[in-house]
Amino acid sequence: YVVKFPSASEINHPESEPALCEFLLSKGVCASEFLKNSNGQYISADENGRKFHVQKFAEGKVYDLNTAPSWLLKESAAMLGKIHRALAGYPPLPEGIGPNFFRFMTPETALNSYQNTLTIAKENGPTEIAEDLSYRIGLMQRFPRYHFDMDLLTRRNTHGDFFISQLICGNKAINAVIDWTTACVHPVVWEIIRSYVYASPKCREGRMDIPEFLDYLSAYLEYAPLTAYDIQTMPSLFYYQIAVCDYYGQYYQSKAENREIYLHQAVFSTKLMKWFEENLQILTEELAARFLK
Repeated sequence: YVVKFPSASEINHPESEPALCEFLLSKGVCASEFLKNSNGQYISADENGRKFHVQKFAEGKVYDLNTAPSWLLKESAAMLGKIHRALAGYPPLPEGIGPNFFRFMTPETALNSYQNTLTIAKENGPTEIAEDLSYRIGLMQRFPRYHFDMDLLTRRNTHGDFFISQLICGNKAINAVIDWTTACVHPVVWEIIRSYVYASPKCREGRMDIPEFLDYLSAYLEYAPLTAYDIQTMPSLFYYQIAVCDYYGQYYQSKAENREIYLHQAVFSTKLMKWFEENLQILTEELAARFLK
């Protein structure tokens, strides 16, 4: 068994996780299995009031970032499609990336955040962070004016943090998808491309392999549909999201023992931004040629 104390934040919803996973299990998706306490409840509290729950231990291994073997790349995409198909019949989850995200997360607010974080970086180091922030500041000053139509984008219930570290794997199979506390409504294409870049060994240095990604998307489409607008918008939507989020600021502000996760995410996303700045149009055209004939 696993006893988990979920992080307390506005994006975590541990009280909703057991029922959600029970629904997914009923649809054939290998989600977490939770146990009820003596009061018939899934959520308990310790003597200090901290909430926790108990779930069955899932046998298997977890692959490190950007180490997915070829079978796992295909199964990851297929699993995400199965999740989206199953959750289409579930009541709406909290909003994730939606109208409010684009209202408040703008290039202008990002520029201000990066400038503030750069001051901190110059005082605390390392110098590589200051260099990355200087690049981000310059990018925000020349960033294109994107408009994303929320009514045309397919936004559905989803895992919210679906990537390789949440997949417990057996012998060429995914045994369980864990950690559903951030389940919410996202544009599905955002989670597709994000899950790919964190899984593929070819993306380790922040450069996408376009043919491989097209195959990844094909595996997803075997289980869940996308519209032409989804496919056309996918690259710029993901590029926008990683460009306006100040992961370096999160790293400096965090007091968690595992705060290095934020730094890895920040450095990796900056590498991706540099790749997208040069290759966004190419990726968009290749997606159209493959899927919008």
